[in-house]
Amino acid sequence: MIYFRIMKNIAIVGATGYTGSELIRLLNKHKQAKVICITSTSQAGIAIKSLYPTLDSDLVLEEYSIEKMKSLKIDLVFLATPHGTSMQFAKELLANNIKVVDLSADFRFADPVVYEKKYPKHTSPELCSEAVYGLTEVYRKEVAKANLIGNPGCYVTSVLLPMIPIKDKVSDIISDSSSGVSGAGVKVEEQMKAFIELADFKAYGISSHRHQIEMETYLDAKIEFTPHLLPIDRGILSTIYFKSKSSLEELQSILENFYKGETFVNFLKDGDPKVSDVAWTNKCVFKLYKGTKEGNFIMVSVIDNLTKGASGQAIQNMNVMFGFDETEGLV
Repeated sequence: MIYFRIMKNIAIVGATGYTGSELIRLLNKHKQAKVICITSTSQAGIAIKSLYPTLDSDLVLEEYSIEKMKSLKIDLVFLATPHGTSMQFAKELLANNIKVVDLSADFRFADPVVYEKKYPKHTSPELCSEAVYGLTEVYRKEVAKANLIGNPGCYVTSVLLPMIPIKDKVSDIISDSSSGVSGAGVKVEEQMKAFIELADFKAYGISSHRHQIEMETYLDAKIEFTPHLLPIDRGILSTIYFKSKSSLEELQSILENFYKGETFVNFLKDGDPKVSDVAWTNKCVFKLYKGTKEGNFIMVSVIDNLTKGASGQAIQNMNVMFGFDETEGLV
């Protein structure tokens, strides 16, 4: 019997940012999905390789239009667009039976009122309840049936993956999370500011970072969250403190059972998680430690902010949506 491989046509809207270029890099290796269109509002007509010389791509940026998406028979669009912008594209794409994975925050919250606490007014609130939160290992069954995915935030992924399985056993959560400078975005002024500060290390967004409300939504708990800018190019390390009446062994057992057989989530018992363990991969590696005071625990979690924290997880979700091997195109 001969099996024919079905190739899906992919478009990336807002392809000039770090997440867009990371999508192109990863999808170049994908055997069942091909990027045939990349768009940019401000840089149409420019070859993507002129912006990212290391990319193996001959694609040229184009102006977005729904007519173009239809004429190219696009099966899925990755929206690598700013918060408040993705919602403008998603409605017409879905109306034309084109699946959407949104890397902004626009569809991360089922309740648009929660979204609007930290982001602009939602112009497509009716879609929020239809969207599936794309933390793949936790919501895989829902992702498989979805047409619209709200891809999680990068800091959020590093905290939720180790904490969701034990969220009913813990209290008083505090997360100190540190990200490489690529988390600052690709705009020239953001790049310059980040690289000027590259030799430094600082906290920012104290008591005000918008990822906190996303963590609280999916942990069903109030937490304290402080992000930091690390003097490295990519990666996130989150140190999470919490209290629990459970023993270390009980919490470890829950985590081991929850992630048993998972390719991209590794629960360590030996060694200590390091950013270098996960750089350029779609993996989350974490370890649970007992604190020095009875009932106190510490979780250390690492991911690559551009891969598992953004584009890699987006492709993992796409693979599940189309029934592909979940690991296709990813390491």
